[in-house]
Amino acid sequence: MSARYYPGGFDWFYTLASALASQKHNPEGSMWFAASLSLSMILLWPYVSSLKEGSSSGVTIFMIGAIRTGLVSGALLGVERLFIRDLSNWFYKSHEIIALIAFIGFYVGILGLLTQVMRDHRNYIFPMFFIASPLLAIGILQLWFYLDLKDLGWVDVSWREEGIPIWLSFAFWQWLAIAFLWTGLGFLNFRKSDY
Repeated sequence: MSARYYPGGFDWFYTLASALASQKHNPEGSMWFAASLSLSMILLWPYVSSLKEGSSSGVTIFMIGAIRTGLVSGALLGVERLFIRDLSNWFYKSHEIIALIAFIGFYVGILGLLTQVMRDHRNYIFPMFFIASPLLAIGILQLWFYLDLKDLGWVDVSWREEGIPIWLSFAFWQWLAIAFLWTGLGFLNFRKSDY
């Protein structure tokens, strides 16, 4: 619904996820994505809690805590976008900091639990690589942008019009990372007994 109301149509390859929830960039549709984001994070809490059932491992408890940090930060992002037009105008880079904490929490927690599964079952190296690869790509590309491509500016649909390839777009890798995170979180449900 949020993408449907996005002015000019939403471009999944060149537009960041947070633009869907932005009152500034998506005035008519932002509430759909912002509310859905907060609600989904809240609804995931019992699922994440179920991942630690029967485990007393300190590492597992830490990884579940990291995922919960991601859930809380994700819920805050939705609430922020639902009620505040632009939090970063009030506190410098606050939206980006909350989003970064959410991504780090999810990645550390999910990759940590997958590592525990992989420790006992070597055939799970592919799912871990599958989930980690977007993070590596984002890190490498953003470092390259910072060092070499400063004149391009921040990613948006103007990149498409300038012929900049999709694989250079942070938005493209962000959407892939989101999909792979949810895939990893779902995969962990089937391997609960292994960590």
